[in-house]
Amino acid sequence: MERIRMGWKGIPWACIFAMSLWGCTHEATQWTSDSDQLFKRAALMQSKGPEGSLTVLPLMLAGQPVDRVSEVVGVLLEQQGLKNIELGATPFISKGDTAMQLLGGALGEFVRHNPVPTEHALYAEYNGNREVGLIELRAIVVDKAGRIVWMDRQGAEDEAMKRLESKDPMALSVLLVERLCPALGLNEETAKAAKPGTMARRMEERSGLPSENERAPLPERQKLLKESKHKAILTVYPLRIGGTMHQASASELAAMINTAGLCKSQSSTKSLVLKASQADPNELKVLWDIAREFRTHVKQNPPETDYVLCADYVFNPEQWEQGYVHFVVCDRTGEWVIVDLQNSHQPDYQSVKPRSREDCSTLLVKRLKVYLEQEVTE
Repeated sequence: MERIRMGWKGIPWACIFAMSLWGCTHEATQWTSDSDQLFKRAALMQSKGPEGSLTVLPLMLAGQPVDRVSEVVGVLLEQQGLKNIELGATPFISKGDTAMQLLGGALGEFVRHNPVPTEHALYAEYNGNREVGLIELRAIVVDKAGRIVWMDRQGAEDEAMKRLESKDPMALSVLLVERLCPALGLNEETAKAAKPGTMARRMEERSGLPSENERAPLPERQKLLKESKHKAILTVYPLRIGGTMHQASASELAAMINTAGLCKSQSSTKSLVLKASQADPNELKVLWDIAREFRTHVKQNPPETDYVLCADYVFNPEQWEQGYVHFVVCDRTGEWVIVDLQNSHQPDYQSVKPRSREDCSTLLVKRLKVYLEQEVTE
């Protein structure tokens, strides 16, 4: 099955109705005499398709409610065509490792005492810990009367979990939505027709994403950079690596850019201190906060060269999936030209698997080459 990624518009119809209902779990056959009514409820939910409505309850991450992850699930569902999505405010706290049916019963009782404004409610938990990582996904949908409509469990022994390259909250959110979409009547066609809605607007507000007017000029500026690459000079400012500014790394990166023959590059003799936080759980906000800070710095301290670059690296030598590479290129007036984010969900990041400062710089050069020599892809 082709995988959903953040920003994708399609998901194949690859699960037949019965598979989506039962969730392909070991406990799926342990149903009561209510199974006929269950099928009817599931069929009704599926028949609604994009017009259905769903409340995403606070998602439980290793036993703790995390509303940011709930937002991601909401955005992914909206991208697949679901139009009416709400985010629940009150978390449902399960009693640990409870059998799925008992968990569903407790969830139904919770919804009856905490009514949702939609036809259905989704509860999901990603279980694990820092030592072993995330090893289990459990999800249940109940109707507004608290009756089970759909449930699914994926553990370390299941093929869907084994196929995940990284078992982080984003990867499990993608898996959850892939498995839930058929039960909601969402497919390739509904995804193609999907339009940004409440969830997208909420995510944009949370992410610190600039307005469309600020982002719209970037492709034309990138085209100008590409056309002038043989004459332009790019100054590399000190890199931020794990929160610390590194002047020497700027010289190394400039040399790598020159060796790759992308454009003429040099390291800056001036200092740069990026104060934007790396702690925000929304990586997109981290990126754009740095982009704004760097833009302000360049406007207040005009460079002598055509373009300037700053970069922000986070990496884990033991686990390449835990990190990112961000970089920003501005022109001499301080206007954004390139604002690029790479993490374990992007193919170029996956191809490099950064475990060191040098690996991060290799990835940055690879991405810069895309902007200067190829068509830019998301």
